[in-house]
Amino acid sequence: MIRAILFDKDGTFTDFRATWEGWVPNAVRRLARDTDVSPEAVADIFGVDLLADRILPQGRFVTASHDQTVALLEPLTGWSAHRLADWWDAEVATVQQVTVTDLPPYLCALRGRGLTLGVVTNAHRAEALHHLTEMGAMPHLSRIVAADDGFGPKPAPDGARDFARALGFDPAEVALVGDGLTDMHAARGAGMIGVGVTTGTLDAAMLAPHADHVLPDITALSGWLDGRI
Repeated sequence: MIRAILFDKDGTFTDFRATWEGWVPNAVRRLARDTDVSPEAVADIFGVDLLADRILPQGRFVTASHDQTVALLEPLTGWSAHRLADWWDAEVATVQQVTVTDLPPYLCALRGRGLTLGVVTNAHRAEALHHLTEMGAMPHLSRIVAADDGFGPKPAPDGARDFARALGFDPAEVALVGDGLTDMHAARGAGMIGVGVTTGTLDAAMLAPHADHVLPDITALSGWLDGRI
């Protein structure tokens, strides 16, 4: 029996490409200009095709945490981690999140089924709280686990495990819903049910070998849950 749903944030609550694809290539160019380095070198770190203005499906912007990316940007740009973080935080705060559905009533309906809800994300806590508040999700979430909370970013399963432990669930009672392989590997490592959604950068064929189930988006979750009764 599933008693809790642990969601990824970007590409799960949101349409990843609709949210980020018009912004990231230009952010890469701005960072390259501000640090006087090659746009292609910055794009290579983020995993962005500047010719097509497209985020690569398994690029670092999709899969990595902020700290992992900054560790590679520091020697390239000559900026400190703190300066890069300040620059990045100011830029990201301007991005309008494109949600897959109207989140407050959607999450309220899941809670009405007796489910406990949470988020595990590779974003920093400050960024996650900003976006989740903006989306109206915060009142419906019992716990948020961010990449800088000390558990390590996904695919490490420690953050997912802590969600279950802190709220008193057996990991097998939790479905981890996400759009990436990092989510599915974290679910498997934590002993949770991995549910992939295709609102990120991967299609069903890419997710299926690593997921227990694949859905088109989070709005299909209620029907999937009904089928498990």
